[in-house]
Amino acid sequence: MRMARKNGITRRQLLVGGATLALAACVPTTTAPQPGQSAAAPPAPAAEVAGLKPIPRNRTLIMAGLGGEHPGAFLDVENFNLYAPGGISRSGLVNSATDGLFYANMLDVKEIIPWMAESYQYNDDFTEVVLKLRTGVEWSDGTPFTANDCVFTINTLKANELMAYSGDLNIYIANAEAVDDLTLKLTFNQPSPRFVFDYLVFWADFGIPFNMAEHIWKDAEDPSTFSNYDPEKGWPVVTGPYKLVGTTVEQKIWDVRPEWWAAKIGFQKLPRIERQIHLPGMNEITMAQMCINNEIDMAFSMTPSNMKLIQSQNDKFITHCPRPPYGFTDWWPMGFGWNCMVAPFDDPEIRWAQSYVLNRDEIVQFAFSGASEVGFPMPFPHYGALEPYFEQIKDLLAERNPIEYNLDKSAEIMTRKGYTKDSEGFWVDASGERIKLEIVTFPQHPSATPCAPVVTEQLRRGGFDATFSLPADFVARLQQGQANSFIWGHGGSVKDPHKTMDLYHSRWVKPIGESAYPFYRWTNKEFDAIVDQMAALEFNDPGIDPLWRQAAEIWLKELPDTHLVQTVIQLPMNTTYWTGWPTCDNEYVHEGFWHRSAMLMWVRLDPVA
Repeated sequence: MRMARKNGITRRQLLVGGATLALAACVPTTTAPQPGQSAAAPPAPAAEVAGLKPIPRNRTLIMAGLGGEHPGAFLDVENFNLYAPGGISRSGLVNSATDGLFYANMLDVKEIIPWMAESYQYNDDFTEVVLKLRTGVEWSDGTPFTANDCVFTINTLKANELMAYSGDLNIYIANAEAVDDLTLKLTFNQPSPRFVFDYLVFWADFGIPFNMAEHIWKDAEDPSTFSNYDPEKGWPVVTGPYKLVGTTVEQKIWDVRPEWWAAKIGFQKLPRIERQIHLPGMNEITMAQMCINNEIDMAFSMTPSNMKLIQSQNDKFITHCPRPPYGFTDWWPMGFGWNCMVAPFDDPEIRWAQSYVLNRDEIVQFAFSGASEVGFPMPFPHYGALEPYFEQIKDLLAERNPIEYNLDKSAEIMTRKGYTKDSEGFWVDASGERIKLEIVTFPQHPSATPCAPVVTEQLRRGGFDATFSLPADFVARLQQGQANSFIWGHGGSVKDPHKTMDLYHSRWVKPIGESAYPFYRWTNKEFDAIVDQMAALEFNDPGIDPLWRQAAEIWLKELPDTHLVQTVIQLPMNTTYWTGWPTCDNEYVHEGFWHRSAMLMWVRLDPVA
């Protein structure tokens, strides 16, 4: 799937495209098999693949699920182009074999960790930034990694509108210059104090991968279709600590490279994981049984009941925290949104009336067996860096609490607007027409899908004729504006409020029938102007505070979307063979192995003797 855009593919589109890749993985949420019950057979062990040397099990890390991508079989067996239209699976290339310029821990973003780059410096008005690259960084074929590779990557992406990040780079970058081999200078089209963190730091799914070796890619006839795969030539050539040794529909296999530049120069120790095996998307039944049998070490992601079952059958599996909510809080909190172009959802009072009938505590209890949390009253991840901003608007939230459960307030709004209830208890207008909500969400997602039946029942209990569906083409329906309501996450702020507020900027709005993301189709020009002012300020600039307050006041009045719960990911981690896992007591990173920031985990895990 590709959304047309004048300036090419943006990061937002890339993230939505990743959701599309997961579509066929969507099966009904179900319970793991009981002892003795069979599950689908796992792929053949890597040692059985012809030509591969055997690696001990406690030097092999096996991961399944990949965020739900490529269910049952990899579709990109010979495609290692990280910028290809539609994207490729997060099965080792971007998360194990590609180094970032910088890294950050999304759970605590106070520190940016230099990696292939040592530093960056903006000019006074944030129209330029200069990055210093680290001496000694090499591609896997021994060629030095230089600023010329970075310039080549940026210019290639800008020139090819179908490639990932093309749209973003054309919006922001006026010129990229290699001042010398280790100095990269970027000139912006407008002040861009957030560009480095938003685009050049690997955290969660964010960060442009500089995986385009100029000495190889310069000969590609069409970079958007170049496979970057030729095992006889040693392709893909990478900067990271792993090399591709096997790729089939069943698994991607990567072995450690002893000559990794970071180990050679003493910057990082060589990962103790000698082999990584990435398995495609699969359902929870299969993954749970494989965990119980010690056939895998990590899996995306378990519902609370299946996580409990795994641990009852194999006590070597842990998750992020032994205390509620047990998993790690993802950067993608769940919300209930409306197509604000469609009546009556274009009326903020109707949106408020529906929000009042949603009991978030009940959602936590019934959808997640208590293993989640509501967190902030707006759709932000419950991270400490954001706490001060919610302290600043306590009075606004007291006046308009968007997570308040109050059936009386809902009924007062509906009655005042001329609605009455029919014989079945549903609100109807003067012509007797009910307000119908047809809620669309993921067929399988650990946070979105469990919300759907509970939210639907609460809306019906509040007098709104709601149903939900889990269609395979849910992304297309939401993009086109075919759904009047939906449950979806928010890939936004982790440092200050700007990024989440920007999700509601009207520049993302398209007419119904045209592809748009985000999906709210809400427009407020005053809000837009405030968000634009925020974008021109550094993270945590004191000038953010009054702008945040103004933006929040408009958002709370209009309520284009309403928060439900945090996304809490319970990811099983196997201590049979590996120690040093990230946990709530040692949160050096989160354990999302499909994310770009997984490199911080690979260099910390140790084998069990």
